[in-house]
Amino acid sequence: MSACKSPGNKRLNVLLVGNSSIYYNNMPTMLEYIAHENGQDLKTKLIAYGGYTLQDHLNDGTIEKTLDSLSWDFVILNEQSTLGEHFMVDGLRRVKESNSFYGTVRKFVSKINKSGAETVVLSLYPRKNSPKSDGETLDYSYMKIAKELDIGLSPVSYTWRDILKVRSNWQIYREDNLHPTPLGSFITATTLYSTLTNSKSMFLEGEITGPLIEEFDGTIHLDSIVSSIKVDKSKSQIINELAYQNVKNLSESGGYFRLAKPVQIFTKDSTNLNL
Repeated sequence: MSACKSPGNKRLNVLLVGNSSIYYNNMPTMLEYIAHENGQDLKTKLIAYGGYTLQDHLNDGTIEKTLDSLSWDFVILNEQSTLGEHFMVDGLRRVKESNSFYGTVRKFVSKINKSGAETVVLSLYPRKNSPKSDGETLDYSYMKIAKELDIGLSPVSYTWRDILKVRSNWQIYREDNLHPTPLGSFITATTLYSTLTNSKSMFLEGEITGPLIEEFDGTIHLDSIVSSIKVDKSKSQIINELAYQNVKNLSESGGYFRLAKPVQIFTKDSTNLNL
């Protein structure tokens, strides 16, 4: 499935559901800015809270009301960096395949399909310095459920990985090794733009401003205007090229990459805190 509707001049209404991975640095405002600069009318609504899983969003019931409130074109789903599981190995958060995650996405897609919108799963990057198998498990899990349900996937993790290959000195993770810096959020927004429009952004330069969002809980201060990032044209060029190439590669592969299930070996000192 291609996430692109060939929007042209049509306004795109985009609902983003998730957590701090997408509300840090007001990433949705960056997405709107990128679209505007490329001549695309795109408006976002953000439902994201600190520490929330997709299951938390289903539990609080907000998603149903929001889906009914507007004719949405896309709903972007953002899960936690450990697929909503609290799985610990040797005292560290790790990633393992999660049937709960798959089940939650299925429930979301059932609701989203009834609204007439298209679902896009955001392929989130792993925590910095985590074992390679964690990132492979995330990629595999997002791709697996997207293919099963014939929904879109935005290759954000692939673009982050490619950026770090060519510009290892760029700071795209914060010191907590989890949340994005403003540059990291801009990479995510650029990849989402290419996913939703199936096009490459022009090279951008300038300051992106928007309402302040509290990092702790995602509260939006609508009466405030702060700087999210000052876009550098040379960096924008690299990001735009890599983001679009990943979206193009995905499209040319039929919408999904064929990924082998990662082999993970955990020590005996592992605990699933959900149990």
